[in-house]
Amino acid sequence: MVAICEVSTFHDPVGDTSTVFLQKHAETIKSLFPDIAIAVTDATNSNLLNLLDHLKIPYQKTLTGKGSLSRRRALETGLQSQAQTFFHIDLDRLLFWLDQYPQELEKVLQQCKNLNNQFLVIGRTVKAWQSHPIWQQEPEALTNQAISRELGVKLDVTAGCYAFDRTIAQIITQTAQGEASCVSDIEWVMIAKHIGAQILSIKVDGLSYETKLIFGQARASQPAGNYESSRQKLAEQTIAMIEKVKTYDQN
Repeated sequence: MVAICEVSTFHDPVGDTSTVFLQKHAETIKSLFPDIAIAVTDATNSNLLNLLDHLKIPYQKTLTGKGSLSRRRALETGLQSQAQTFFHIDLDRLLFWLDQYPQELEKVLQQCKNLNNQFLVIGRTVKAWQSHPIWQQEPEALTNQAISRELGVKLDVTAGCYAFDRTIAQIITQTAQGEASCVSDIEWVMIAKHIGAQILSIKVDGLSYETKLIFGQARASQPAGNYESSRQKLAEQTIAMIEKVKTYDQN
């Protein structure tokens, strides 16, 4: 049986509503993923950290605003396990998926167990995509269009959900350089393509807009700010970022 390691990042300075969902789904997460590697920002509320400790879910603290570096640190930790497959997803998205579309998630994880020199981009169905606010859709669409043209496959990389085998995971940790939030959406798939991995794509409903449910109405009503800025910046720099990744030393 192929074991899958969950690789996640999480940022929640408030730590109220999200703790309810973490408490609710913790045992399921541990049953689905024998190995778990989570990077939590240093700004995340202590209530959430205390709950992770109580639930015996391992995590490490990383710097706020360094989303891509945090993802890489989590993946490096995951590689300390014996897992052969790695499933990357932000923790809030995973909690939403478990809460709203658990059977779909289980089917996707079954697909992930068969990956061999393949990088699976798990994107959003039309229904899931349209559930997101327009301020998120517009810049993400530009990034997705550019990377899809480059790789010749229609992809939704900005959902931030991917699965890949151990060899690809090792090369990503050795090669990726980005630190700012969202850069890894471009980096990781480009690195996989460069080493000859097959790029696959599926679309799911489980990656619908999670913020309102997991973080509450107040945050969903005013969710922009740093996240919106990072997405807009990435959209503006996508083509340059694609070209930069091509120069990485991947020997």
